[in-house]
Order: sequence, then structure tokens, then C-alpha cells
Amino acid sequence: MTVREVTQKFANTILSFGRGFTSKPCSDLPGIVHRPRRALLYVPGNDERKIRKAATELSVDVVCMDCEDAVAASQKNTARNCVVQQLETLTFGESERAVRINSLGSGLADADLEAVLSSDTLPDALVIPKVCTSVDLRTIVPKVKKILRHNSDKLEKRDNPLKLITMCESAMGLLNLREVLDSAMKLGLLGHTGSPLRLEACILGGDDFAASVGAARTRQSAELLFARQCFLTHCRAYGLQPIDVVQISYKDDSLLRHEAAEGAQMGFEGKQIIHPAQAGIVQEVFSPSAGAVQSAEELVAAFEEHQRSGRGAFVFKGQMVDNPTVLQARNVLARAAACAPRAGAPPS
Repeated sequence: MTVREVTQKFANTILSFGRGFTSKPCSDLPGIVHRPRRALLYVPGNDERKIRKAATELSVDVVCMDCEDAVAASQKNTARNCVVQQLETLTFGESERAVRINSLGSGLADADLEAVLSSDTLPDALVIPKVCTSVDLRTIVPKVKKILRHNSDKLEKRDNPLKLITMCESAMGLLNLREVLDSAMKLGLLGHTGSPLRLEACILGGDDFAASVGAARTRQSAELLFARQCFLTHCRAYGLQPIDVVQISYKDDSLLRHEAAEGAQMGFEGKQIIHPAQAGIVQEVFSPSAGAVQSAEELVAAFEEHQRSGRGAFVFKGQMVDNPTVLQARNVLARAAACAPRAGAPPS
């Protein structure tokens, strides 16, 4: 594709977003309560000690055993074997067990899938990096389904489908995101479709994206603002959890808190992390505070009282309140409920 063609495609994407949108919006999809993914911690797949620590000593929403960027080329097979061993022997508590495979373009994805999906214990989720086009999704999904069919006895032991989490990490990936998610819908990966696979979340790879557009990363991450907003909008339109970029300055707590709070305000549901010390701050920021929950409860109660008396818009604590304001309050309550300590099986 030439530069001119890319530029034209970008312009068409921006100008036509939402025009002729034929896929079901998230509000029309069957009601799904996704498990919280406030913090997604990457752990090198070849480091048994770090995996054990993440699984048994931390309280993080997602432990993602990484076979991709965190593992040297010479250690890929070691990582596969280690990940399978940890899946089969470790109890991860309430943490979601995820595995990030290598990208299709690396030539390593098939071996990753064969090893991980042949494990006696399947992961809860597969993270698929560098999904640039719908072809990537249409290539990977049949591979996963084929291996799962050969191991159908493992699927029968599960109450829920295997979750997929895709990664958008380049300019082309962002331009094609709507096409990718349309393809996911056609493949039956969205909502309760009876498929053994379900796409639930998407991750924005900020550093790879910055490299793809020639941007230099800054503390304020202003260079990623458009990408984050565009990515977030696509995810929400298809009813998927948007997961925000990594903050690589893992010792800078104030910067991490600021960036996480900014992401939460924008509408992201979680953030990637690369160090255990980041987990507490990120999960706190992406959980509604007690004050926010109380305010939301009071606003919803006031709205319902006004509805019963036949009144529409009203003033609440100096603010004019109508349906959009109430929807925002209900979002706060829904997030609070999802983040509450879980008993028994996690949400599907």
C-alpha cells in the first residue's frame, strides 16, 4: 500500500466512522459481565520464579505469561515448556491466567499455540499480539479452534469459553481496527454465541504504536492521545474492554497514577503493567472510590424518584441531570460491582 493510499484510508476512516455502521452496538449485544482486567501484568514466560510470585503472592486481575517480547529468541521453547508447567501445577487464585503468544509474522505462533492449548490445564485467556488486519484474525482463529477440537475433553471441563484478547500495536492496526472487529463479529467471537472462543478485550500497544508512526515517547504521552481515543471508541462500539498502554517508568509512582487516572477518565477499563509494584496503584485507580460510588447511588436514587413523580431533568448537587448523566452514574456502579471481591466462579 502506497503512502497516498494509506493517507486516503486514514481520511476515509475518520470521515466515515459511524456512517453505515451495521454491526450491533454494545448496547444490543447480549448482556455480558466481563471479569475486571484493571491491571494486566506481563511476566516472562521462561521465569518460573516470577510467575510463581505473580500467581501466589500478588493480587492482580490478570497474570499474563509472556512468550513474546519478554523472552529472548533463544529461550522461546523454554518459555513454552515453563508456561505449560505453571498452568498445570500452579493455582492462580482469583487472577486470570493469560498467555501472550508470539505474533503470526514471527513464525513462532503455531508452536506456541500447540504447546499452550495442548496443556492439561488451559489458560483462561490468549493474548494475540500485532493484529493488523482481519486476515490475521481469520488466520489465528481456525488454528486455535483446530487444536481445541483435538483436545475437546479439556474444553468440556470448562464452564466458560477460552477468552481472546487482541493487541493493536501499529498505525495500520489502528486504521484496520474496525475491519478486525467486524471480522470478529462474523466469526462469532462477540457475545454469547456458543463458540468455544470469545473476544472480550483489546490492548493498545503504545510503544510499538509510537515506533510505527515515528513518534518519540514523552512523559505526558500527548503523542498517543489520538490513538488512545480512536482505539477506545472502536472497543466501546463493539462491547469490548479497552486496556491502556504500559507506563515503562515503573519506579515513578506519581506518573503512573496520573496516567492511569487519565486512562480511567477517558473510559479505559484497565492498564498493562510490567512490574509487580505497579499493580496496587493501577487497580486502585481503575476501581471507583467509595465517594464516587456513594454519589452515583444518590444520583440514581434521585433520578428514579423524579421518574416516579413524572419529572424529567432535574438539579442534583448543583448539576443539571438527565439521562446521559444517569448512564455515567450507572457505569460507576457497574464497575464497582465488577471490582468487588469475588466469591466462587469469576464472571464470564
